[in-house]
Amino acid sequence: MKQLFEPVIFDKRKTLVWDYKLYTDDHYKGYYHWHQCCEIMFVHAGQGNVVVNQQMYDIRKGMLFFFQPYQLHRIYSEVSTDCPFERTIFYIEPTIAEKLLMNFAKRKALFSGLTHGNDMNYAYDLNANFGAVEWVLESYERSQQNNQEEDSEDITMLLLQLLNCLETDSTELRRNSELRNLRYSEKIMKWIEEHFSEEVNLEQLANEIHLSKSYISRIFHQETGGRLVDYLTARRIKQACRLLGTTTLSVEQIGINVGFPNASYFNQLFKRVVGTTPLKYRKSE
Repeated sequence: MKQLFEPVIFDKRKTLVWDYKLYTDDHYKGYYHWHQCCEIMFVHAGQGNVVVNQQMYDIRKGMLFFFQPYQLHRIYSEVSTDCPFERTIFYIEPTIAEKLLMNFAKRKALFSGLTHGNDMNYAYDLNANFGAVEWVLESYERSQQNNQEEDSEDITMLLLQLLNCLETDSTELRRNSELRNLRYSEKIMKWIEEHFSEEVNLEQLANEIHLSKSYISRIFHQETGGRLVDYLTARRIKQACRLLGTTTLSVEQIGINVGFPNASYFNQLFKRVVGTTPLKYRKSE
């Protein structure tokens, strides 16, 4: 399992980390991870899925995804020479974005809701406005190429134009999301959300989801592209990070609280997937 926490390194002279039209046509497996800042991804081409907040969204042309700081997510794309994955991704600290949007109350409120809200959309189908969104991204890319220094006005325009597209799309997307039936993998993730701190019993999960034990892991992998054990581990470690940063509980007690009663194993696993020990992580928060 790859490292869960992927810190985004910002250039001291810049407030935006910008990757325009990243292109992959050979291999893109994906893994669960999070960043310390906001991540926005627009899909120019490709297919696959995104897992975030116990929900799974399809990757397809025109989709825009918004990931909150420290929000666990996984991007998986089925790529080939005939079906490449092309996306634009940029990262920004929420406090900086909100400062840039300070004079635009409506758009600032929308961005703050996306960044801090617990019941927000994380995926937007902007295919109907695909040309307009591509123009917005291409315009910012041109400004980057033409200017040696970052222009805060250009970043503000980028945010305003994208937020305008999200606002017009959000009502219909939420309605469609509420109407559709949950995938098996989403039902499994919701069950794990309620039971990850316990000893996970596949038989109990199978009974509640109405699937056989042998089929649960298989259908989860088929639908998400990832292993059920990796998702469970990622969710537990994510909660451990939250407890390390917000409580004074001992490392051993936190391990027990998130489903790892063996303190030595918890320490080893935490270091492998976060990149540092629980104590060092706590001190860095």
